Amino acid sequence: MPDRELAPLVGTSHFVVLIGSRELGFAEVGRLTSETDLTAPSPERVHRFETVVLRRALTRSSELFDWRRTIESGKDDRRPVTISLLDSAGGRAVSSWRLEGAWPRRWSGPLLNASGNDVAMEELELAYDGLVWLDDPDPDPGGDPDRDPGPSLPRSSHPRTEIEGA
Repeated sequence: MPDRELAPLVGTSHFVVLIGSRELGFAEVGRLTSETDLTAPSPERVHRFETVVLRRALTRSSELFDWRRTIESGKDDRRPVTISLLDSAGGRAVSSWRLEGAWPRRWSGPLLNASGNDVAMEELELAYDGLVWLDDPDPDPGGDPDRDPGPSLPRSSHPRTEIEGA
């Protein structure tokens, strides 16, 4: 049997999140999940995406809260959100996903506890219409920052549908 070189495993501690074209720092990104309801017969099955939660340290910036307030006011403010997994701190993207038509379903402020010393965190829970796994998320391994990589090609995309009661 010929020797095969296995691809190195990638950790989960280095990632970048773009909301629109703006990079925002987050401490945690929840799982990206696409699922199918198996209770219905095959041709009637419903496919959907679970919401994803983004967590970060609370700052003086109210931009995430303001985005949620825009949605609450009845305005449709859906944005693309790109999540890129990096091979190291400040490194190259090894996988990237784009949430199509994302909007904040929930914003949560920090849990306050007089006897604790935790960092104040805020959470943004996003609903979205589609999930695209981007091929070749960092096509320039040489790292030329002035090179325009052009658009990434989608690997897969599925329209979001709702499950009754979800």
